[in-house]
Amino acid sequence: MTKTNTKTNTETSIVWSDDFLIGIEELDYEHRRLVDDINKLHQQLLENDDADRVSGTLGSIHARMQAHFALEEHVMQAHEYPHYREHKEEHDRLLDDYTEHMSRFAADPASEDSRALEATLRQWTIEHILGSDKKMSQMITDDKQIHPNLLNRMKTMLDID
Repeated sequence: MTKTNTKTNTETSIVWSDDFLIGIEELDYEHRRLVDDINKLHQQLLENDDADRVSGTLGSIHARMQAHFALEEHVMQAHEYPHYREHKEEHDRLLDDYTEHMSRFAADPASEDSRALEATLRQWTIEHILGSDKKMSQMITDDKQIHPNLLNRMKTMLDID
């Protein structure tokens, strides 16, 4: 059983607050789940959990991000959000960076600085929600509800109720 990198990390879990709400219920729900997953990763790293469990959590976060970004991009397109391309490029950059970190972790869990990945993920998530996502939600002024069939498909992809 390989253990994860044990560098000291004094950061705490992300504390969810209403400041993270962007006013689009489906996306707020997804943001909350993503924060929960990042906090799970944080706890696993603090406990020096085995690499297989950390790898599974990294994979779950990746799948959640992909599904969430698809949902968010659908909302932006449906509302003809004028900054769609820039926002999508942010998503693509994060997924590319995250995938690279996951690959390095899978190849050698002891050498990958998983805490640096966690810190980057935490920072990006907070800044993206409070910055880009808030900006997007403020510019969407008409009906903010997502078609129920799309929402159900996204929840099924994420295996959530």
